[in-house]
Amino acid sequence: MRRPPSRLAGILLVVLWAFSATGLARMKTETTGAAVQPTTRTDFLRHPHDSKYYTESWTMILQSEEGHILYVNFMYSNIGVTSGRSAVSVNLTMPGGQGKPYGWEYDQDDYREDFDKNTLTIGPHALTLDGRTATFRVEGSELRLHGTLRGWNNGVKFHGGRICLDDGCKDFVQSFFHVPRGDFEADLSVAGQRLRLKGAGYLDHMVNTEMSSKWSSHWWTVRYFHKDYTVALLAFRPRKDYGSGTILRLLFADRNRVLALTDRFTLETDQEARDPSKKGHSYATRYRIEVPLPKGSLRGLFTGRRVHERDAVLERLPWAQRTIAQAVAGNPVIYRQEGTPDLVLVLDDDTEVHLSEGTALMESIVN
Repeated sequence: MRRPPSRLAGILLVVLWAFSATGLARMKTETTGAAVQPTTRTDFLRHPHDSKYYTESWTMILQSEEGHILYVNFMYSNIGVTSGRSAVSVNLTMPGGQGKPYGWEYDQDDYREDFDKNTLTIGPHALTLDGRTATFRVEGSELRLHGTLRGWNNGVKFHGGRICLDDGCKDFVQSFFHVPRGDFEADLSVAGQRLRLKGAGYLDHMVNTEMSSKWSSHWWTVRYFHKDYTVALLAFRPRKDYGSGTILRLLFADRNRVLALTDRFTLETDQEARDPSKKGHSYATRYRIEVPLPKGSLRGLFTGRRVHERDAVLERLPWAQRTIAQAVAGNPVIYRQEGTPDLVLVLDDDTEVHLSEGTALMESIVN
């Protein structure tokens, strides 16, 4: 059963902070087996949990050749006033424009799975993963999106993908890179337009058993789709009870394989800008990285040149819901930026490759 979009904004709060991290203090990465492991068919489907803050989400990021940017999210959650919810959302930025959110909320019973086809559906919307190829269907009255994302690489996870938030790992975050990089084609219908899009894409998946705002205060990410390489950067600042310093994860891949999935690199964030809204925050616009690779290294900068989407989820809620949500989840604001990449890849024979083509998709999320 579909619910009003304003309620969708409320349950989406828990997704904003839900990606994985290496452990400091109470946080601890489960390190069973190799650091880079293949994902399985069962990794893709839901991992049921009885925590009242349990949320599971599947996020696809698409960047067209013309400059469209889409964040597509499927979600199942135990969080709700009387029961849990499921939902689908799309954040769409037209070339050179500002992002606009679309969303549809449903009951938990509207989430279904087909184990044979490796498909999940929420209402009329569907997402399937067949090997390294994802197909997707979003069927909203305001927006329709049908397409295919064909992966360059097989899916991977860092060890088992799980990060413990307490000593016994009762609460945890688990993550999977199902399509580290791929090429997509899609038909988009929105605002009276019918568009045929193609470009680069990515698909990940997260399981979270605790409100992410409880254990983290900042989130920095990059997805950079170079014509021959991919960088997926994720970094978090834990709250004091959960550790100190920045928590890191970086995936680096070429067209043939994942070259590194690591937590052993350095990240500096600076050149902060101030949100013009009094309800907003200061956010970083430059990320500097230095990454030792199994063969060679990667270093350089991602510099934001414009915020293409400011998504203050609470500001989309009615007053009463906003007041309740602030008491639980704070005031998270997502600043999505189009960024300029300036990287140097050093190969094992000391050859340097300059990676500066295209636009890096940067996020700075502050609570």
